[in-house]
Formats: sequence, C-alpha cells, structure tokens
Amino acid sequence: TYANIIHQVQTPGTPLHEAWADLPAPALAKVYWKLPEDAMWVDSLKCMFADEANHRDVNHTFATMKSDDPNPFVEKHAHDAMYAWRLEEEGRTTDVGCRETLGVKPAPK
Repeated sequence: TYANIIHQVQTPGTPLHEAWADLPAPALAKVYWKLPEDAMWVDSLKCMFADEANHRDVNHTFATMKSDDPNPFVEKHAHDAMYAWRLEEEGRTTDVGCRETLGVKPAPK
C-alpha cells in the first residue's frame, strides 16, 4: 500500500499527486526521522514505508525463533542508535527521503 501511495503521489495527473505532491513534511516527521527542513510529505511516506517494512521483517524473524534464541537485532539496534545520536550531535539530517524530492545532488565521483 505504501509503495502504491508513494507512486501515486509522484505521478502527475493522479488525485494523490494533485492533493499531496506539494505538501511539506509535518514537523513531527522531520524531528522523528531527522529529515531536513525542506522535506516533503512524500519523504515522510517513504520513511513510514521503510519503518513498517522493518517491523514486518523483525516480527517475522521473532515468529520463527525459539524462546531462548538470542535476539539477532541487538547489534543493529545499537548501530542505528549511535547513528541517530551522531546525526543529532552534528546537527545533520538523514537522507532517507527521495534525493530528487529533497533536491540532493549525487556526490561527484
């Protein structure tokens, strides 16, 4: 569903494009996902999509584990927390959103 909604928002001529293409990301989304100030609603949708996909993968993994299996996500969680802390400390934002939407040019090679 998220993929379809994102596609519709980014496709000129669709009702969702007309309604949501020019909406800025809500302040809460910018803070929660550390998006830049000029992030758009579609960037928030992409973050939600990624977040929900991660929940799906984690839930499916836990569903197949025995109760005494070690948590396979502890190391990744620690890494992600460190990354988020560094973003905050350095006053940077994430690049999770669409580079085209955010107006970010690819780094020169």
